[in-house]
Amino acid sequence: METETLTESPRSQRFESHVAFDNIPLGESTEYNPISFTLNHRHAGFQFRRRHRTFMVGVDDNSYSDHALQWLLDELVDDGDEIVCVRVIETQVRLTNKQYQEDAKTLMSSIQVKNTQNRAISLVLEFAVGKLHNTFQHLIKIYQPSMLVVGTKGRSLDGVQGFLVNRSSFSKYCLQYSPVPVVVVRPNEKREKKKSKRAHDPSRQSYAHMLLGQLHEADSENSSMYELEPNLTADEEAHRVAVAVGLPAAYDPTIKPIDPVTLLKSYNRRQQPEVSKETLEIVNKGGLPAEKKSPDREESDSDSEGEFEATPGDEILRKQRLHNMELNEGAALRAEGRKLSSGSADSDEDPPGGGAKT
Repeated sequence: METETLTESPRSQRFESHVAFDNIPLGESTEYNPISFTLNHRHAGFQFRRRHRTFMVGVDDNSYSDHALQWLLDELVDDGDEIVCVRVIETQVRLTNKQYQEDAKTLMSSIQVKNTQNRAISLVLEFAVGKLHNTFQHLIKIYQPSMLVVGTKGRSLDGVQGFLVNRSSFSKYCLQYSPVPVVVVRPNEKREKKKSKRAHDPSRQSYAHMLLGQLHEADSENSSMYELEPNLTADEEAHRVAVAVGLPAAYDPTIKPIDPVTLLKSYNRRQQPEVSKETLEIVNKGGLPAEKKSPDREESDSDSEGEFEATPGDEILRKQRLHNMELNEGAALRAEGRKLSSGSADSDEDPPGGGAKT
């Protein structure tokens, strides 16, 4: 089902004039009212949208500003957008002279003619008086545009010459000090000329031609400095990913599932221990077979039986003397304990209050 766009409305060829403001006779600017003559024209099919955008563009008598405006209308704007065109006159305007109003209306008509794709847009013209840089900063603060579009003469000078020529360039000033994104539009003829010059430059080479005949850094003698990715198989790479991420075993191709049938077959094929006939006869008679010792174990037993501890005679005598000394000290301590216990018993037997013995 086809839907009718705003540009297909019956009154699509008309722009309607809305409220205009003239603050030039006041001679003073306020926070939200610059010294300007404001014209507001809207397309007949224009409608405000939630996501409508506001673009600001500088216009003057130069051809590169007309090219910037035409590029904006053809490439960026869409139905429901708003374009704020700013024309700044730095010379003082006499209050009795109303010629600026006619100039502003003529400029607005030329802007409407540039809408060749018949966009349903809103056009605002700020015909301001004052300093160029300050006026643009003031209007940017008021309208809060999504983007600022300016033209340029197409000069690209470097070094001291570029600094002297572009010192008063308005496009350069916008790129350095604008609080909103800036698009600088170069004239088509300048851009095509520069492109053709680059294409016919014999010393200019593409990146692919630069790499031809030259050794890559990874293939040079210093290739050990680069950590190259090892050559891994698909299963090994999947295993590393599963371990790093923590996936279950079903996602790891290196872990194979266990086959119960194969496991049982391998268990049954295990070699049974051989039993001799002598051992069977002993078991049948009700006895226990003797434990067989390996040759290594027999050698270890024989070695352990043949080893003994040798102690020198001096060491034995010294241990004997120490033992005797401990016995004598113990006997002396026991005798001293008996004496003390007998003396305490005699003192307890004396009658209380008895006299001293003579």
